[in-house]
Amino acid sequence: RAVVGWRQPRAVHPMSADEHKALGNEAFKAQDFEGAAKHFSDAIALDASNHVLYSNRSAARASLGQFEDALEDAAKCVELNPTWAKGYSRKGAALVGLKRHDEAVAAYEEGLKHDPENATLKAGLEDAKHARDGGGGDDGLGGLGNMFADPNLFAKIMANPQTAPFLQQPDFVAKINALQRDPSSLNAHLQDPRVMQVVGMLMGINVQMGPGGESGAEASAAPPPKEPEPEPEPEPADEDLSPEEREARERRKEADAAKAQGNEAYKAKRFEEAIAHYERAIALVPTEMTYLTNLAAVHFEQKDYEKTLEACAKAIEVGRETRADYRNMAKAYARKGNALQRLDDLPGAIKAFEDSLLEHRTEEVYKRLKAAQKLLQEREELAYQDPDKAKAAREQGNALFKEGKYPEAIEAYTEAMRRDPKDHVPYSNRAACYQKLMEWPMALKDCDKCIEMCPAFIKAWTRKGGLHFHLKEYHKALDAYNKALELDGESAEAKDGVERTLTAIQAGSEGEDQQQRAQRAMADPEIQAILNDQTIRKVLGEMQDDPASANKFLKDPDIKRKIEKLIAAGVLQVK
Repeated sequence: RAVVGWRQPRAVHPMSADEHKALGNEAFKAQDFEGAAKHFSDAIALDASNHVLYSNRSAARASLGQFEDALEDAAKCVELNPTWAKGYSRKGAALVGLKRHDEAVAAYEEGLKHDPENATLKAGLEDAKHARDGGGGDDGLGGLGNMFADPNLFAKIMANPQTAPFLQQPDFVAKINALQRDPSSLNAHLQDPRVMQVVGMLMGINVQMGPGGESGAEASAAPPPKEPEPEPEPEPADEDLSPEEREARERRKEADAAKAQGNEAYKAKRFEEAIAHYERAIALVPTEMTYLTNLAAVHFEQKDYEKTLEACAKAIEVGRETRADYRNMAKAYARKGNALQRLDDLPGAIKAFEDSLLEHRTEEVYKRLKAAQKLLQEREELAYQDPDKAKAAREQGNALFKEGKYPEAIEAYTEAMRRDPKDHVPYSNRAACYQKLMEWPMALKDCDKCIEMCPAFIKAWTRKGGLHFHLKEYHKALDAYNKALELDGESAEAKDGVERTLTAIQAGSEGEDQQQRAQRAMADPEIQAILNDQTIRKVLGEMQDDPASANKFLKDPDIKRKIEKLIAAGVLQVK
């Protein structure tokens, strides 16, 4: 053979359904819901039988408030795959958006028949029942909270120059999301001035808050000329106060002094003394929650977590009644979460940390939440493992595969992986199912995972070679088959694969098929690295001018390997 030339491919190959889907997912993550819906629509045009695409587009349309269209997509998803739980979740969400709560409840319940432990379905069912039963109708403020059920709420907040900056604050966004889920909780968030400003905006009232709490036009007017700073006004004389006010002032002073003494004792680790001071402060002014959170901190240091929880619960109760600063509320919830985690109540700790972040977001609490969630997931996964049940699930998958029930076989193999995460064989088996369903990227992903877990598993290499061959990625197919032959030089499947691949390379040196293969190969990082190799570029230039020089260069094993890789990829043409 002699190399007669190579060329840069002329046109970009049309995007596949999977590529449109990936772009849609990225757009959705960036909250570009219109762009996401368009990409998912393009993917559906290429693969109308893929239920996942309808599910994704349903989510994008629901995010745009297009609940009728979202419901239509969810129904199509369920029609294509009646056993897939997420389809029912999408359907229920769309029905809630349409306020068809009875139907939403039915959709979530139907989904739970297929996946009884699905947390998303359980949460959706609870929310749908709450909405159906009127749980969001009475917020104690004449139904004011119902304004937060508006699907265009975020757009309205963004359109208002006074409220738009709040959307850059994660704890504010979390609060609005919580209010959309449960408008009846509005009363618990009114101590946050940002929430108050949004309420005013939705009611058409200017409640722009100034640094000192001023409101209305006065706060936004041009500032008057600066006047000399006034002398600090003295505290009201005793004769200006009622007896009750004088008593309250003295009690507050005495309580704050006790708190200060408690802080000093706490820093010195004299915990019993600190408790006595804090309890005195609480007895004097029981409506100040910070005395209680300080008391909780002492109990935590003493490792008395039950008393820590009692103090935190009381602090939260007092804070709600007095509309305390949301930062203090967040601190009480965070300390509650720390105590629950020490008591090994991870679900309770996670809920407390989430409540803390709803009040006020801090990086420390966010990290604790993620660590607790990770630990809980690891425990649940470990508790679920059972090698005997894994074997049974794998055998069930094999039987379903033989019957041609590939989606059901995928579920069985996935269950086997969960039951025994260290077993590489189910990944190879599931790849075969994806191959039958023409889900090439998923099949390759499973082959690669299988090889990562057990590099000596020949079947995964030959299966990977077959997948690349079907995709006309002949250079990758040869690599996979040759790796199988390194492991077993007598592998008939690997030998046959090499022979078929070489025949395909020789037969397809011209035409549009060659162009498309070369185009795809140019996106391969390995091919790009070869073409950017200065030595290879020089060799290619000389071979272009003098094809006979190929024999000289091909004596170098490294150059020969790279040239053969380019030929197999379709980048070089030979005769």
